[in-house]
Amino acid sequence: MLKITLLCLSFGVFLWGFASCSITCPDVSTCPKNATCCKDKISFGCCPHAMCCADLLHCCPSGYRCNLVTMKCQKLDQPWLTIPMVKKEAAEKPNTPELSGTPLQELKESRVTDQIKKTMVYCDSYTYCPDGTTCCRHPKGGWFCCPYSPGKCCLDGYHCCPIGFDCDHTYTHCVREKLTYPFLRKPAVPSAPASLIPTSEEDDN
Repeated sequence: MLKITLLCLSFGVFLWGFASCSITCPDVSTCPKNATCCKDKISFGCCPHAMCCADLLHCCPSGYRCNLVTMKCQKLDQPWLTIPMVKKEAAEKPNTPELSGTPLQELKESRVTDQIKKTMVYCDSYTYCPDGTTCCRHPKGGWFCCPYSPGKCCLDGYHCCPIGFDCDHTYTHCVREKLTYPFLRKPAVPSAPASLIPTSEEDDN
């Protein structure tokens, strides 16, 4: 009986510790520690160990990329391996707003937050790309900003194409498969490195 009680207590402490670990999204909502904050059309959602898709609705696990044409997650080093995309879960909203030191500071931070939300595409909890771009994960780590929105990231993690086009094997052109009529080959454009999300201390400076 004592062993069962101790086991239950240990399990309860473990669950409490797991539940208390969370990350804060840019809009002050929270996600579990093992999740990624993904921006949607209104606020943020949570995806477990994932990358956010450009449609603002789905996400793929770490090591996969979003394919919005097939609505599948493609493995980075084995693109023929696919799994279904998952929909984001809603992030938890805080019960009470955090109060700043002065009303002026609160107004300033509110304006900065609104401005950030309108002009950023969040790749994860730490990096972002400008509005109107798509986050592309490099196979060796790091994020790049694709100027197409929504865009499809090439397997090299550096070039990208518009949705509906595929990267050719040289990563220099975007081609559309299964079309018999001629069309213009769009260039596969290089992506720019993503930026770090500024902290409140950096904004004050």
